[in-house]
Amino acid sequence: MKNNNYRNTGKAVFKVAKCDKSPFCPVTKSCPTNAVSKIKQGFLKIDIAYDAAKCIGCGQCVKACPHAAFAMK
Repeated sequence: MKNNNYRNTGKAVFKVAKCDKSPFCPVTKSCPTNAVSKIKQGFLKIDIAYDAAKCIGCGQCVKACPHAAFAMK
């Protein structure tokens, strides 16, 4: 059944609470436009930054994230 209230914008959504902030994050390597990047906070400690303006909606982040922190909107 199709939900008519849901609008597909073609962009990824980043759920920060699900992200483990691993320094070996596979999503940062899979994004072709570098919309997902690492910000170094110290030795083996990083934050993941997501820039929705750079997102082209390819879905590679959704496939690459082992924690389901990315979803398509």
